[in-house]
Amino acid sequence: MKNLLLVAAVILMAACQSKIKQESANPKTESIQTNVVVVDQLLAKAETLVDKPVVVQGHVTHTCKHSGKRCFIVGDDANLSIRVEAGGQILGFNRELVGNSIAVKGILKERRLTAEYIDQWEEKVKNQEAQEDGSAETCAAEMNNINNMRQWMEDNEKNYYSIYYINGENYDIVD
Repeated sequence: MKNLLLVAAVILMAACQSKIKQESANPKTESIQTNVVVVDQLLAKAETLVDKPVVVQGHVTHTCKHSGKRCFIVGDDANLSIRVEAGGQILGFNRELVGNSIAVKGILKERRLTAEYIDQWEEKVKNQEAQEDGSAETCAAEMNNINNMRQWMEDNEKNYYSIYYINGENYDIVD
């Protein structure tokens, strides 16, 4: 009888240890379920949500392969994406996330690119193009981005261009 109790205790302890290992390997220890918005909805009202907690759901299109410290997600409109920085309980984003949908909880942040910064960027791109330091496609893409930023600034009567990103705290993979 003592042997049977000892075996049962060992099995129970092994099961508990297995569960603890599974949970500690999981970067999302609490489930995310409240007030989830898709990327498109978040970006539409991002200006009013800066420095506030958000929960956004999107499709992972890229994870940084060197550090794994950021990923990019898109919503219904594949042209709208947002960067998620690893933080809180997120130690990193592995490559297996690409192609999955995730719900991320974090703080929405804003980086403003000033008109002066964009002017300097444009000058740098033009110099690269003149010296043929970059591929023609890269320079054309950067110039297109610069022109789009300037157009947005004009349309919105701003002297800066906003780049929004999320300081992630945790995430869930969404089926």
